[in-house]
Amino acid sequence: MKFRLLFSFLFLATITDISSQERVKNVILMIPDGTSSSILSLARWYKFGTCAADNCRLAIDLHICGMVSTFNSDSPIGDSAPTGSTYATGILSNTGFVATYPVSSGKERDLIQVDSLRTYHPLITLLEAAKLRGKFTGLVVTSEFTHATPADFSAHTFNRDDKEAIAIQIVYNNLNVVFGGGVNYLDPTVRKDGLDLMNVLRSRNYKLATTVDQFDALLPTDSLVFGLFANEYLPNNLDRNPSEVPSLAEMTRKAIKILSEDPNGFFLMVEGSKIDWSAHANDPIGTITEFLAFDDAVKEAISFANRDGNTAVVIVPDHGCGGITFGNHRSNGTYDVLPIQELIQPLRACKMTGEGISSMIKANPTDAEKIFFDYTSMHLSPEEIEDVSVAVNASDKYKLPATVANIINKRTYVGFTTEGHTGEDVMLAVFHPGQYRPSGVITNRQLNQYMSEILGIKDLNSLTEERFTIDTIALEGVTWTIQQTENSRLKLVIHATDKTRSHAEIEASTDYIMIFKREKPVKMIPLGSLAIFVEPLQHFFIPRLVGDILKEELLHEK
Repeated sequence: MKFRLLFSFLFLATITDISSQERVKNVILMIPDGTSSSILSLARWYKFGTCAADNCRLAIDLHICGMVSTFNSDSPIGDSAPTGSTYATGILSNTGFVATYPVSSGKERDLIQVDSLRTYHPLITLLEAAKLRGKFTGLVVTSEFTHATPADFSAHTFNRDDKEAIAIQIVYNNLNVVFGGGVNYLDPTVRKDGLDLMNVLRSRNYKLATTVDQFDALLPTDSLVFGLFANEYLPNNLDRNPSEVPSLAEMTRKAIKILSEDPNGFFLMVEGSKIDWSAHANDPIGTITEFLAFDDAVKEAISFANRDGNTAVVIVPDHGCGGITFGNHRSNGTYDVLPIQELIQPLRACKMTGEGISSMIKANPTDAEKIFFDYTSMHLSPEEIEDVSVAVNASDKYKLPATVANIINKRTYVGFTTEGHTGEDVMLAVFHPGQYRPSGVITNRQLNQYMSEILGIKDLNSLTEERFTIDTIALEGVTWTIQQTENSRLKLVIHATDKTRSHAEIEASTDYIMIFKREKPVKMIPLGSLAIFVEPLQHFFIPRLVGDILKEELLHEK
């Protein structure tokens, strides 16, 4: 307990009530996943000589104002699911938990005091709170739309890997714009449950875009859009075919054009998802170029915010990754005399990232040596040719990208200390029209508080209690059971107490009540937020108002 109190004290920051001038209509949260601060230096030097008057500043540079200590509820080194969830909900959580209250890992491990009565309860997110205030909402990512960070703002589960279930929640959460990858999670021929989420989206008046032509044809007035440009994740920017996949900057610009049509404002989360993936693979080319692609998206967001005058842009990684360094064992004795050309040219000579090169070698393994030289200008040694051959045939899908990255690293001055996440503080950059910005070192919880305040959202905890009430309380006074649907999903079935043969149903992960009379559906009532079934607790969490709605619909009908 003493440790927890000391930790809270060290990072305590008081954000007082703010004026109306400091509140904004729109917030764009931009997360370069897994970005350690060294990546910024590498990205600037990578650009050196290609910039006007050698001014290689990043779009993010002018707006860096502090640092964020980001961690799990039970570990100083965070997982993407709980660290992103903390930005979204203001509550720390466990590895794998998506917008869900943590489980205690024991007094010796917990970094916060965990309320056991709230364990596994879903938590309202900033995106969902903005939606309840009448704002448009959106997600733009380069991963699958079901991946941890986008899910953190739009879904609720203790298992970040249950992507099919996450897809259902995001589809029914009524977002205005979703751009990224992940067609497979909508496709009934691929999904294990056979659910046709494409048809669900069409029935809810969404436009679907899966090609660049369809993406380009989207209008600002197309207020419900799913644009997914790969079956799973998108290719890295350096490997991307622009005629097949839009860039993160293009998706960000399009999302802003659509969302800014709402006079009430909007909340948008943009993630450079694969900076982290490249850092996990220790791929210097992917790490640098994916960050630069993210920085191009930052430029789009800040350009809009400058013109708009009522938009804040918050840029912050969720954690570090890879322990990337500019300088490695090769530079031990010469670090201070190495010319820029020797440091950067081997990186710039690579025309694809390790992931892209690996895909080409996997498709044409007999041409591995030629492919490697064509895309890196590096000659493979006989030992390296053998290493690549072994990796091509390995059952581990990460073996070949790791092998390719390792070969590139041996010829550069970029270092990595781990293939996992790292626990250092991450940079914070904020554009605010009134220059109301955090400064110094704050925690991930406090950043959520800052974003809540500038959006005018006073209390996410109260919204959670209102929108995610356990079934035994929300349905007090009515008769209900939990049953399986025909496709094995779970539903709440609420029965009338008279002889009208009426009942109501709420399917898990949807946002509506269906009223039945004589077993026929007669009325659909929107809830405005999701109904979540929590498997470990065997309970539904639904809006508190459901009980009143059902009493009116089922008990007082004539």
